[in-house]
Amino acid sequence: MKNRVLILAPRGRDAAIASDLLSRHSIRADVCADLPALVAELNEAAGVVMLTEESLAAVDVSALTDWVARQPAWSDVPFVVLANGSRAPRTAAASDRLAELGNVVLLERPLHAEAMLGAIRSAVKARNRQYEVRDAAVTLERAVVERTAELEDARDSLEVALEAAGMGSWDIDFLTGDARRTPRHDEIFGYSEPLDHWDVDMFLGHVDAADRDAVADAFTTALTSGTLDIECGITAADGSHRWIVAKGRVRYDSDGMAARMTGVVSDVTDRKDADAQLAQAQKMDAIGQLTGGVAHDFNNLLTPIVGSLDLLRRRYKEDERTQRMIAGALQAADRAATLTQRLLSFARRQALQPRAVDIGGLIDGIVDLVRRSLGPSIAVVLDVPQHLSSARVDPNQLELALLNLAINARDAMPSGGRLTLGVSEVAIDARNTVGLKAGRYIRLLAADTGTGMDQATLARATEPFFSTKGVGKGTGLGLSMVHGLAAQSGGTLTLTSEPGAGTSVELWLPATEEAAVDLGEQVAEPVVARQAATVLLVDDEELVRAATADMLRDIGYTVIEVGSATQALSAVRSGLAADVLVSDYLMPGMTGGQLIHELRTIGVQLPALLVTGYAAAGEDVPADVQRLAKPFRQVDLAARVDELLRPSTPGRPRLQPAD
Repeated sequence: MKNRVLILAPRGRDAAIASDLLSRHSIRADVCADLPALVAELNEAAGVVMLTEESLAAVDVSALTDWVARQPAWSDVPFVVLANGSRAPRTAAASDRLAELGNVVLLERPLHAEAMLGAIRSAVKARNRQYEVRDAAVTLERAVVERTAELEDARDSLEVALEAAGMGSWDIDFLTGDARRTPRHDEIFGYSEPLDHWDVDMFLGHVDAADRDAVADAFTTALTSGTLDIECGITAADGSHRWIVAKGRVRYDSDGMAARMTGVVSDVTDRKDADAQLAQAQKMDAIGQLTGGVAHDFNNLLTPIVGSLDLLRRRYKEDERTQRMIAGALQAADRAATLTQRLLSFARRQALQPRAVDIGGLIDGIVDLVRRSLGPSIAVVLDVPQHLSSARVDPNQLELALLNLAINARDAMPSGGRLTLGVSEVAIDARNTVGLKAGRYIRLLAADTGTGMDQATLARATEPFFSTKGVGKGTGLGLSMVHGLAAQSGGTLTLTSEPGAGTSVELWLPATEEAAVDLGEQVAEPVVARQAATVLLVDDEELVRAATADMLRDIGYTVIEVGSATQALSAVRSGLAADVLVSDYLMPGMTGGQLIHELRTIGVQLPALLVTGYAAAGEDVPADVQRLAKPFRQVDLAARVDELLRPSTPGRPRLQPAD
C-alpha cells in the first residue's frame, strides 16, 4: 500500500488512461472518485498522489491541506499535478492551492507517457526514502528507549548497590558550583530530607575544624591531580559526630579545564570505632602479658615469704610480740597476694578453680561483710530469687569481685545511698548484645545510686591502673579484675552509667546443672602427716623450692628436691621412690603438666599437685590433677597433700619407674 499511486482526475478519461499506463508498468494505481475519497485513501498510506489541476478548482481543498499539514516529521508525500496546459497565467488562488500541497511536481499537458512514467517513478523512489527514514527513526527510537531503560536499570542497580554499601553518590558542576546527590548522601550528613542545594562550602562547613583546611586543600589539589580521596570527621546536622570517606574523579572539558567531579561518600564511623576497639584490645593484651609476667615473678617472691612466716608463727606460738609481728607481716603478704591476684585476673592468667556455686548462698555468706565495709550510710538491698541454677565460677575469686564492686560503689556514694545486689537467670540466643555464646547465664547486678561516670570515664573503667579516686586511694585494678574473671569464666562484664544517675555493673556467668559444691570451713592449722610419706618436689626457683620443702618437712613429710622436670624424670628412671609429686607448672624446658604426662607414659600413676604463680593450667595438664596457686599458706599446702594421700591404702604403689 505504501508504494501505490492515488489518482484524482474526475473529468474525462484522464484517470482511466493514467491508471492503465501505470498498471502496464507494474505500478499499482487506485483511482479516487473525489477529494474526500482521496483523503480517506491517504489515511491508509500511499506513495504518490497524481491529480489534475482542475480537480482542485472550485472545491474546498481544506481537508487535503489539513492532512498535508498533519503529516509526521518524516513524511512529505509527493504530488504529481497535471496542469491545464493553458497559456494564460495561473491565478493567485490556484498558485496558493499548489503551494499548500508542499511537495509538488507540475507536469504540463499534453505530455508524453514516458514523461509521466518518469515523474511517477522518481516520486515513488523519493517516497520510499521517506519510509526508510521513518523505519530508521523507529528503530533508532526503539534503541533509544531500550538503552534508556538499560541505563535506568543500571542507575537503579547502582543506587541499590550504593545504598547496600551505605554510600551516597554526588556530582559537582564547577561552572555553577551546584551538586547533584542521592538521598543517601544527605542522610550521611545528618539530614532527614534531601536539601535543595549543596556545594563544596556546605561540605566543608560540616568538617571538623581541625581537618577543614586540609580537606579544602584536598579539593583544590584534586582539580589538577584528577583524584579526590579524603577521610575526615564531621559534625552532622543532627549533632552527631561521624567519620566519612569521600572519593571522587574529575572530568575535564575540551580545553583541559576541570568541569565536573563525580564520586561517592560513605559513613565509616562503625569501622573507626572497630579500629579503636581493636587498638584498645591490642593495648590491653600487651598490658596483660606484662602484668601477668610481673605477677608471676611477684608470686614466686611471695611464696617463700609467706611460707617462712607460717613456719615462724608455728615455732613461736608462745611469744605474743613475735606473733603480732608475724601476723602483721602475713597481713601485708596477703594484701600483696591479693594485688597479684588482681593483676592475674586482669591478664586472665590467674589459677581459677571453677566449680558449681550457689550464687544466692555465696551472697548471703558475704553480705554482712559487705554491709560492714560500706558503713551505715549506705543501704544494701538484696534481690536474689530462690531456686536459681548454679553458676560455674571460682567462688573465692567471685567473692573478691563482689567486694571490689561494693568498695567501688561506696567510693561513688560519699554522702550515702543504696547498693542493690541482684541475681537472675537469663537464657540468651546466638544474637545478643553482650557478645556471649547462646545458652543460660546467671547475671549478677551491682547497682549504686552514686555519682556515676561520663562516657569518657566509662570507656576506660576496666583499664588496669585507671582510677578516679586520687593518689593512694585505689589501685585501679578492681573493675579490671572483675572483667578478667568474667571473661576467663566464659562470661562477660557490662557497665552502664551516667553522671548523677549511678552505675550498674552486670557480671554474666555460665549457668550449670551441677549441684553447688559445699566449700567447707577454713582450717586454721595445717594438717600434719598422718603417716610416713615421701614428696618429690620440683621447682626451678630455689627460694620457692626451699620454702615449700621446709613447710612440708615441718608437718612430717620426707622431701626430695629437684630443680627441673628433666631432673625429676631422671631421678624416677634411676629408681627414686616417692608417694606424691608436688611440681611447679611454668619451668624452663618442660612444664609441670608435661612432666606428669611423661611420668604417666612410663607407667607412673600416682597423685600429683601442680603449683603455679601464672597460668591456671595449660592444655598439657591432665584434668584430674589438683592445682594450688602461689603464694600459698602452709595450711593450704598441707590440706592438698593430705587430700592426695588420704585415699591411699597401706599397699599403695610408690612413685617409681615402670618395669
